[in-house]
Amino acid sequence: MEKKLLLAPSMGCCDLYDFENQVRFIDQHADFLHIDIKDGNYVKTFGVGPDFMAVLKKAVKTPMDAHLMIKHPQEYIEACAEAGAAYITPHTDCIESDAFVTLNKIISLGCKAGIAMNPAAPLEGIRYYLPLLSKVTIMIVDAGYAGQKVITQMYDKIRTLVQWRKDMGLNFLIEADGSMNAGVYGPLYEAGADVVVLGPPALWNKDQNIQKAWEIMEREVENELTKVEKV
Repeated sequence: MEKKLLLAPSMGCCDLYDFENQVRFIDQHADFLHIDIKDGNYVKTFGVGPDFMAVLKKAVKTPMDAHLMIKHPQEYIEACAEAGAAYITPHTDCIESDAFVTLNKIISLGCKAGIAMNPAAPLEGIRYYLPLLSKVTIMIVDAGYAGQKVITQMYDKIRTLVQWRKDMGLNFLIEADGSMNAGVYGPLYEAGADVVVLGPPALWNKDQNIQKAWEIMEREVENELTKVEKV
């Protein structure tokens, strides 16, 4: 296989009745631990907070990515860094007025700076601070709404970002987030995505046993990537 598609399970989706077992298993198999931090404001749902990451930090070795789906991410950056985040990823439209200050603060705290972009957000908006970024998260659905169909125009957005990365000599990761499942891995891989975020449809809904669910998901990913590489 030419390259691996990195896997980032969304840890707020873990079954609370089987939490320790699922965390330990995922920590041994995942490439990143995706932490959706939501305050019911930027998106109309609630997620976990920095204290959740602080608990995970004691038990995991896999890098944690704090995805700040909140209107004022600047207020949470220090708490996320202290809680053990390896990456801190705010949304573009929440840092437009102080993007360089925000990203440089993340870096100064010893974390890697990411940025997340809703589908309607233009890539041009991040061009000037791309050199500061270690990861760009392309939302392939609108953030905060479950059950959406993938917005396939985002594959072209990823292709453009891949070309920019090459032209500018940068090495940030390109991550795709939203409605992940079989049928999506292949097009994302072909477009150039490096990382996919796994929610319930992609992982937890496959089986109550996390090991069996992971094996099913992994087979789906491998089958699609193999087909892409044979074309």
